[in-house]
Amino acid sequence: MWGTWWVWDARLTSMLILFFIYLGYMALWEAFDDPARAGRAAAILALVGAVNLPIIKFSVDWWNTLHQPASVLTLSGPKIHPDILWPLLLAVIGCKAYYLWLLSLRVRTEILARQARMLRFAAAGEGAAG
Repeated sequence: MWGTWWVWDARLTSMLILFFIYLGYMALWEAFDDPARAGRAAAILALVGAVNLPIIKFSVDWWNTLHQPASVLTLSGPKIHPDILWPLLLAVIGCKAYYLWLLSLRVRTEILARQARMLRFAAAGEGAAG
C-alpha cells in the first residue's frame, strides 16, 4: 500500500466525501444572491454533511482499514502510555481554548459590524427624511 497515491481506505474515502461536501457548501453559499436563501440552503447541506462525521470517526472500528483503531477514547480505557497521553490531552485542551477564544472574538466582531451597519442605515434614513 505504501507508495501509492490513493487507496480506497474507509477513512480516506469518507474524508474525500466530506471534502466534496465542503466544496459543495462553499459553491452553494455563493450560488444565491439573497444571503438568507444562501444561508438556508447551505445549512441544509451542512446538516446532511454532518451525517458523515460519525462515519469518519468510527470507520476504523467498523471496517478493516489501513489506519489503526482508536487508541485514546476506547471502552477499555486509553491504549497510549501515560507519558504520551497527558501531553496530548494538554495540547488538545490548549487548542480548544484557543479556538473558543478566536470564536468569541469573531462573534463579537460580527455583532459590532451588524450594529455599525444598522446605525449607518438609520443615519441614511434620517438624512433622506430630513
